[in-house]
Amino acid sequence: MLHSDTKNTLVNLSELSSASSESLTNFMEMGFPTNKWEEWKYASLKSFNEISWRWTPETFTHAVAVPAFQQSLTVQNLNGQTSILGDLPEGLTCVPLNQFLNQNAGFKALYEKRNPLLDQNSLYHLNDAFNQNPFVFCVHKGTPLDISIVHQFILEAQAEPAVIQGKIILYLEEGASLTWIEQQASKGSNSTLFSNYALEIWLSEQAHLTLYKDQDLGNGVSLVDHTFIYQAANSQVDMFTFSINGTFVRNNLHFYIEGPNVVSNLNGLYVPGEGQLMDNHSVVDHRMPHSESNELYKGVLLGNATGVFNGKIFVRKDAQKTNAFQSCKNVLASDRATMNTKPQLEIWADDVKCSHGTTTGQLSEEALFYMRSRGISADAARTLLLLAFVQQVIDKVEIISLRDYLSAKIIQKIEQSWEA
Repeated sequence: MLHSDTKNTLVNLSELSSASSESLTNFMEMGFPTNKWEEWKYASLKSFNEISWRWTPETFTHAVAVPAFQQSLTVQNLNGQTSILGDLPEGLTCVPLNQFLNQNAGFKALYEKRNPLLDQNSLYHLNDAFNQNPFVFCVHKGTPLDISIVHQFILEAQAEPAVIQGKIILYLEEGASLTWIEQQASKGSNSTLFSNYALEIWLSEQAHLTLYKDQDLGNGVSLVDHTFIYQAANSQVDMFTFSINGTFVRNNLHFYIEGPNVVSNLNGLYVPGEGQLMDNHSVVDHRMPHSESNELYKGVLLGNATGVFNGKIFVRKDAQKTNAFQSCKNVLASDRATMNTKPQLEIWADDVKCSHGTTTGQLSEEALFYMRSRGISADAARTLLLLAFVQQVIDKVEIISLRDYLSAKIIQKIEQSWEA
């Protein structure tokens, strides 16, 4: 239960508008998730209910360099304050949500009837209370953007525990395409930070989105990421989530397939280390026929890390001719690591092809012996075997500079674990 002092602080925050009241009430009634909630059984935030949080974080004090894979446009959100570096390319606009709804009656109807919650998620209500008028990035009809947009969501250490919220909306009109790279990182150390972030995405007919998430946060930083994707007919999403560092990382990923001939590709790679927990909850909701989803998640667990994967696939009664495949594979690189998996299929249609499966194991002693017998050190052999295991996900990244950047961080993370 949320501490009474916290409730009083939230109710009296001048930064919250009257429009926030319903979402704020929902959060205060539920509080932070605990392990008594089925969807948070292995990823409890019960202790957060007793922390005296700062809800309006201090202004960022350091400049943030754009990443090496940046092309021509960077969107920076520093402790919740958003700015755009560079000029928007032709065919891309950015306006506040209220203005966008007034200008786009069709989208307004979609937005008002949205239902992004299929499980217990008080933290989405919290995010909504603080983000009543987020920015909407709209790619106009028939626009194939030939650059990647980089979104840096960066946190900076605070003098006291702080909650930092953010929200972005992407809307792709008919025939539009976009590559969106999200970098979630932190600066400084020895500070308790909680990032509560939401990304809502709408794809119109024949739109195509490629989405990359690079989650690399410092010790003491917790992240809950809510990503909701709505797909109309003949649209395609290729999504990649790379969870590399963070004391607590929880990804809530929901796909809503609202039209026929939709393709949804979900790829994930998580590498939790000593004292870290990484939790991936995905929902793919097939509501229309002739759609396809492919889900591949791989995890390497180091030290005493904890991993969680809960993947749900719904195939509704009208979603005939659906192909839905889900796979989660994990390697425990330490005897102290723990992995919890729960793949789920709920099928109401009778003409479908669906499968799901999960495996968790350790490195092959036979393969390690073979490599050691050829003069390779034990640590180098383990690193090479783990890289071979995750390469299937890394190789799907089409931007070479981004692929190299992610690979280098993953290699460094694995190699450092042997030194601990």
